[in-house]
Amino acid sequence: MSFASALTFVVAIWCIYVGWPWYRNWKQAKELHIPVILSPVSTSGVALGLLRYILDLNVLPAYITRFPFIRLLRRNSRFQEKFAVHAEYGKLLILVTPATCELYIADVDAAKQVLTRWRDFPKPSSLLEKMNVFGKNLATVEGVDWQRHRKLTARAFHEKLHEAVWVESTRNALKVLKKWINTKSVYSTRSDMMALSLGVLFKACLNIDGVDKDDTRMLAGDVAACQWHLDVVLNGISNPIGLEVGGIKKLKTSYKALGELLTEFVEARTARSKHTTHADLLSSILAPTDHRALSTDEVTGNLFLFMFAGHETTANALIYIILLMAIFPAWQDWALAEVDQLLYNQANGEEVPSYRQILPQIQRLRAILYETLRLYGPVPTIVRQTNSMAQTLVLSERETIIPKDTPVNVNTIALHTDPKQWGPDPLAWRPDRWISQESDSSLQMVSNELFRCLFAWGDGPRLCPGQKFSQIEIFAVLLCLFKSHRVELVASPDQTMDQARSHALSLIQNSMVGLTLQMPHAESVGLQWVGR
Repeated sequence: MSFASALTFVVAIWCIYVGWPWYRNWKQAKELHIPVILSPVSTSGVALGLLRYILDLNVLPAYITRFPFIRLLRRNSRFQEKFAVHAEYGKLLILVTPATCELYIADVDAAKQVLTRWRDFPKPSSLLEKMNVFGKNLATVEGVDWQRHRKLTARAFHEKLHEAVWVESTRNALKVLKKWINTKSVYSTRSDMMALSLGVLFKACLNIDGVDKDDTRMLAGDVAACQWHLDVVLNGISNPIGLEVGGIKKLKTSYKALGELLTEFVEARTARSKHTTHADLLSSILAPTDHRALSTDEVTGNLFLFMFAGHETTANALIYIILLMAIFPAWQDWALAEVDQLLYNQANGEEVPSYRQILPQIQRLRAILYETLRLYGPVPTIVRQTNSMAQTLVLSERETIIPKDTPVNVNTIALHTDPKQWGPDPLAWRPDRWISQESDSSLQMVSNELFRCLFAWGDGPRLCPGQKFSQIEIFAVLLCLFKSHRVELVASPDQTMDQARSHALSLIQNSMVGLTLQMPHAESVGLQWVGR
């Protein structure tokens, strides 16, 4: 066969298996009357992996890397692009590949329609299977199953639990601060915040801290073991292709060890529940009020979910806040003024202020949390899909009919950086953008209108049930850390302080998306805690 004949054969095969499906999908996408971006590479598979590998090598000319489909598909694209692609092509756009059409949304009203209509826009089961490693859970089930899981888990998040979170967060924060103020340069911020948050979760959600003599294990060791095995398992879930032979062996070991720990927690609580009453998450999912109980696998699956989602996202928020406060001392001063006022108002002089009294007064720290989650929230994209029927979105009195089984990407980081919503400086970390002042008083409050546009905890019926839990933990920790101290960057010998700030900020701005957003090399940034 001649070269020309071989080339013709290859082109014919490509047209049959790639070109024709791609053309068919393009014809379907055109009927939506929204901007179309064509991609010869699908959003999963070997071709995507190869494309990302080549892009990581930085060998392609700049004009190629600016192709719109590459800007959507390259590794970490959503976080790096933010609103930029939507600014050029529209708040709703559709990516057409040989395999499918995918809708991208950066419009608040459209996003709320998708997330509110959870039956019409379910989670794609194919992407959720990897989170079922220890059993199905609240995040991975749909329909009637989701309602059952939601009912049994949501009732655990009550005021008694929130009070426990406040007290336990304060106790753990004071221990960490004592360690930090006795260290000239702190490089363990990430690991310390991860351990702190997991310890709070163990006590508040599982009522386990190693102090109770009825605990069947020395659970201080369990916290450390869980942290280690969680890190390995979550890294394996988020990047299975990147595992080497040794990594696969380590992953299998951690899967087994973490599964055994989860099972032991359930068995220990089951044995004790006949004699002791608890009001925590584990008791709630083990003691249903009707016949719709969770299976053993579903219980361990939900424990895994809350260990992952309940501590990692909170710990990451604290890490970003602490580093940003060190990078921007003026905003730290702004926050410290509120901390001093809040603690001055505690007339009884308690070491741990009253949770019920102080929480409603927190405004600037709340603004700092929301601004941090706006730019560095855990999930830059919320993934949904239309169900087995076409679904209609209504925007500006115009209907857009989305075909059945269409992947839908709610681009939260784009929503959070739209200049029309957030002003001319949407990429700047400026917490006071959240503060609105009542016209008839000096009272400063966080804007409810802006909060409507924050999707850090999701939206609609599937809003994260631990939203208040995480906020309480973060505020308690911040109040303890900054009550009598401030945080400062430690410059290396060859850096000025301005260079140290620029370096730390560049690390934050180059965060990477795995299962959640992570700051690489967080522990290369030195901090010191100074009395004030």
